[in-house]
Amino acid sequence: MKKRVLGCAERRGRKNNLLISFAVAVSFFILLAMPDVAIDYMKRGLHLCAASVVPSLFPFMIISEIIVSSGIGKSISRLFSPITKRLFGIGEGGACAFILGTLCGFPIGARAAASMYDSGDISRGELCRVMTFCNNPSPAFVISTVGASILGRRDVGAIIYACVVSSSIAVGIFANLFMKVNSDDETRTSEVNKSYGTPMSKVFTDAIQHSAISILCVCSYVTFFGTLVGCIKQIFTSIGGARTLGTLLFGFFELSSGAASARELGGVFLSAMACAVFCGWSGMSVHFQIMSAVGGRGVSFKPYFVAKAAQAILCGGFTAVALKFIFPEMCQGTSDVFGDFGGAAIMNGGMQICLGFILASVLPFVTAGFNKKRGNLS
Repeated sequence: MKKRVLGCAERRGRKNNLLISFAVAVSFFILLAMPDVAIDYMKRGLHLCAASVVPSLFPFMIISEIIVSSGIGKSISRLFSPITKRLFGIGEGGACAFILGTLCGFPIGARAAASMYDSGDISRGELCRVMTFCNNPSPAFVISTVGASILGRRDVGAIIYACVVSSSIAVGIFANLFMKVNSDDETRTSEVNKSYGTPMSKVFTDAIQHSAISILCVCSYVTFFGTLVGCIKQIFTSIGGARTLGTLLFGFFELSSGAASARELGGVFLSAMACAVFCGWSGMSVHFQIMSAVGGRGVSFKPYFVAKAAQAILCGGFTAVALKFIFPEMCQGTSDVFGDFGGAAIMNGGMQICLGFILASVLPFVTAGFNKKRGNLS
């Protein structure tokens, strides 16, 4: 039996390596065949990083690093831990990661959770559960960049951010119900973080250095994926591909570029809906950042990807309903887009649509709960 399991794992590993090698080869030839387009999109990615990503993320990285390293986060999270314990089934360390991830944006939530695990404040099972809902775009990015800069409506950006947080809380509740933490999973008490006794001067300088490295990695992911997907979009455009498909490709792989491309859909409502779904999903670029921040700790990322897919659906549904009732004039032009399907009728059934989104999001968690033994998350 053991040899059979090892054989299956080895075959899966070989298939994954082949797929990755194929994807790398295709990416190489695409960039090689379209150097001018690649350079143009690389410039756009660097401009996007300088104008939006760094200003909305770098200061929060430094502050969150100081909060976690100095132990301030544990003191703050004690105030919220009774609530997070009841809703999400996590302790003080997980509460700190959720708060920082919600207020400061990704990958800060994942980094905070990994730091809490390394310091022995949370177990591996709690880390895996926290990962499903602690990584969200920052309010500065959603409200200022997506809302004000891209959509031209700061109030719409605020609604999208509220829906992002609401969908994250919903996913956290579902994870608590259907993804139980293994009771035998102990915390890492053997590797206690010594930074709580470190002078604040060193905590501050370390926070600057670590944040500088992290923001450089974030910008590298944004630029690379923006360049690659931009070239792929150019190929679809040259052969008469749909413009919407290019926007979806951007949103699937990279959030910032996807949100910027959402303006091409036409109309604030459709652009806002696309941005909401992209914010809930976060993009493969962010997912690789999360895996880089948490990797090497024996954590399964399958629940994480299921949760982000569910959050994308929930966030889109919440945003549709919120815009329908808060700004109904924004939805009047949807009939022209949906054509014979009747956009007005679809929007008037907003509550039913939202309910369907919620049910569709719950199903993966229910399936995961039945497919795994109770009490075993990873």
